[in-house]
Order: sequence, then structure tokens, then C-alpha cells
Amino acid sequence: MLIEKTRVSVGELAESKNFPFAPLEGVGPNLWGWGVVETCLLLPGSVCLMAGPLACLRHSAFMAQARGFYKRFYMLPIEEVELVMGTQVGKVKKAIEYIISKEMPEIFLLAGTCCEYVLGTEYKELIREIKEKYEIEVIYLIMAPLNLPNRPSPFDIAYTALYEILKNAKNTRNKKAINILGTYLPLSEDSELYNVLKPAGFEKIYQIQSCRGLEELKNMANSSLNLVIHFRANLLAKKLEKIGIPYIFCPICYDLEEIIKQYQKLEEVLGKKLNYKEFQENPSFESLKLIKGKKVAVGCSVVGSPYELAKALTKFGAKVIAIFDRHPPKPFEKDYINWLSENSPETFVYNVSHPYLNECIEAFDEIEITFGVDAGVYCRRAINIPLHSYQAQPFGFSATKWLFEEIEKNLSNPISNYDWIYKYNLLI
Repeated sequence: MLIEKTRVSVGELAESKNFPFAPLEGVGPNLWGWGVVETCLLLPGSVCLMAGPLACLRHSAFMAQARGFYKRFYMLPIEEVELVMGTQVGKVKKAIEYIISKEMPEIFLLAGTCCEYVLGTEYKELIREIKEKYEIEVIYLIMAPLNLPNRPSPFDIAYTALYEILKNAKNTRNKKAINILGTYLPLSEDSELYNVLKPAGFEKIYQIQSCRGLEELKNMANSSLNLVIHFRANLLAKKLEKIGIPYIFCPICYDLEEIIKQYQKLEEVLGKKLNYKEFQENPSFESLKLIKGKKVAVGCSVVGSPYELAKALTKFGAKVIAIFDRHPPKPFEKDYINWLSENSPETFVYNVSHPYLNECIEAFDEIEITFGVDAGVYCRRAINIPLHSYQAQPFGFSATKWLFEEIEKNLSNPISNYDWIYKYNLLI
């Protein structure tokens, strides 16, 4: 059967069997983000020019509109012959100077595509010239999914650029300041983390997207700790260790026991007790009834780890039939997989980008609830609960609270997966 090529049981994955290989990777429905460009556009006072073929620009145009960045995002179409001959550099320079004269940004982002990666286009001299002439920060980044498995990856390049800004900032250590790294949205206002950190002595809690200007962003270089809540931001946190800022990785969790473990890790690093227990709130009996015994699937477009969410849902009484992922599990997900192999051995893990899945969607017709829009693409009869990073950014016990709020809201008033994608812009 074709479907056997797309999956592996969670037990086999726990025993280190390889993640399902896709001989021809489809444009997976999990490609919900615009990560590299979006990460840099979070910088205050930034403007971006993307230069490349129309097909690449079209995708980015949709994402700029969906994320509200369209007023700070410019596109310059480059013809194939210009790319091959290398004559586009002059064209790019004129576009940059026009945009700077119009916008007067503090940070200018020049975004390339896979074409620059393949052809080895060189912009170093142009970037140096623009920096000297206009006395602004210039960051070159590359939106090249083609290069994701390699090093340096597009995210390596983006985070290195952010590090260069902070590295050169005035460095006066502030023991009352902490950075939260790894979010596209600021941490949800109802997150108890604010009320946990402030009594612990942190008067300043910095998040990139909350900074009001470049100078405030540079204050992050003075913080005493980086709290990383998404694994990709570990790249930046490791670089910031070089300027004396330690970090702790506490990924978003939904399972109450896992949340307590995260706070205990934070206590250990800080060397002090935190008042997190007063915010713990167990789901009500009525809330648990909504998913008890339900057959569910979890996608990798959810906030947090799909494996940790699957563990939490299993403990809350749901029956996790499928987990959709794009890449092999991360090292920190190993414990979740081991737990699932013992407590939910009937769960299968699917490569969401495998082209065979499109021929096998009837296999998922038994699933009643999906978490993640990518899972909803294949589970056509299920009610979808996106738990998307563009909806909210929870942490701690507020994440569990948000989970059940979304379950109750979407089960009582379902929204089609089509509308989640095209009306609410949760997936491109």
C-alpha cells in the first residue's frame, strides 16, 4: 500500500527507525510560514526588498499581505537572463537607494532567493557601500528552502545578522532584564509568565517584536538571560552566549507536568523559587469530555511540538491516530516520542510532504478532530483547530487554557479548513 511508504509507527520511531523518506517532496501543506523574511521584519524600523523571479515574489506577496507587512515589503522582479549574467546588481542598487530615500529605515533588509544560493551571487560590496553611504544597518538574508538541510541555513544567516546588531551594541549587563526569544507574536497578554518573572526581579522583559526602535532592540544585548521558547531561536541564543548572555530552552508545552518541568528548569537556572503554582488550573470535567475518546490527528503547524501536544491530548483522554511532521524529530522531542510509544503505540507518524499522501486521504476519514491546518488538509471530515502561531503566542499554564478554549470554540462553531487557509491566511 502507498500509505505504508509515508509513515512509521511511533514505536518504531522511538527505536530510531528512520523518519519516512519522500523520494519526491511535494510542496507540503505545512509550509505555512515565511520564516526567514518574517523573522527579520520583526525588527523595529526595518524595510525589506526582495529581488528574484516572479514566482518567488508571488509567494512572498501573499505572505506580506497576510502578515500585515506589505507597507514595509518591496519586490523587484529579476529576469532569468539577468540572474545568469549577474547584471541585476546595479538594478538592485537603484531599488535600494530609492526605498531608503522614501522610507528612511533604521534597518534595511535585502532578501535573495534560491537562485542567488545556486548561482553564488555576491552582494557584499553593495551592502558595504550602502552601509557607509546611508549609515544604517543592512542585512542580507536568503529565502532559500532549497538550502534548509545545509549549513549555513537561511535561519543561520538571518540570526547571524541579528547577532551582529546586538554584538556591536553597548554591553552593560542588567540583572533585572530578560529576553524572550522564538516568537512571531509577542507573548500573549494573559500568559502567567509575566507575573512569574516580575516578582522574581525582572523589571524589563524584552521581545524583538515589542521593541519600538533600534535603540530599544539593542538593549537586549544587556539582558542577563535568554529564555528560548521555540527551538529555531536556539541559533541566536547560542550566538549571544559569546557576549555573555546565557540561555535556557523551555519550549511551549500543553501537558501540565511538562509545564511544571519547564518552570523547575527556570528555577534551577535562576537559583530562586518562582510563584508559578498559583497559576496552575486543571481542565474542567466538561472540557475533558469534549475530547475524551475522540480520534484526533496533530500537525506540525501547531504552536509547539506536535509530539508534545500528542502526549498532552493522550493524557487528556483523546486517541491520537496520526502525527504529521515535515522533518525528523528534534532531540528534545525524543522523550515525548518514547512516552507515546509506551502509552499510544497505535499512533503513526507521517511525512506531511510525501506525495503519496494525496492518494491516501481516505485513510484519515475516521479522524474526528485535527490540530494544525496541515493535518486538516488530509483529514477532510474532521473539525480543525489550528493552534497557529499567527493566532496567539501562549506559554505555561496559559497554553493549556488556550488549548481548551480553542477546542470548545471550534467544536461549537466549526470553521472549514478552506476558510482557515484562504480567509484567515493561516496557510499559503
